Amino acid sequence: MGYLSPLLAVRNVKETIEFYKNILGFETGMIFPDESNPEYADLSKDGMVMMFILTKNMGIGSDDKLGIGVNLYMEIDGDIDEYYAELKSKSVKIVYDIKDEHFGIRDFAIEDIDGYQLTFNRRLEG
Repeated sequence: MGYLSPLLAVRNVKETIEFYKNILGFETGMIFPDESNPEYADLSKDGMVMMFILTKNMGIGSDDKLGIGVNLYMEIDGDIDEYYAELKSKSVKIVYDIKDEHFGIRDFAIEDIDGYQLTFNRRLEG
């Protein structure tokens, strides 16, 4: 089975690494060309990999808005209520609070530092 690894354009790869690693709990993978001045990085959590590249390398101008219409739906391992409480305590921008959905999942959504929406979810027990 294959997997999907989105590549997102960001204004500052170093700040993005810090947010995803220190706030969201992702693990750092490859960083190019180096950690002090990254232009590309990939980070992972619970088997999901996300890639980030500088906007200028994608032809995106400094005034262009990022993240419009992008919502990455991510099923996580572990206790989703605990993860939600952890992110809320770190003052992450919550798009909508944790709730049970009628189709059998529990989820909440945040917005990252570039405006991308991430919806974290777990399946409800039987």
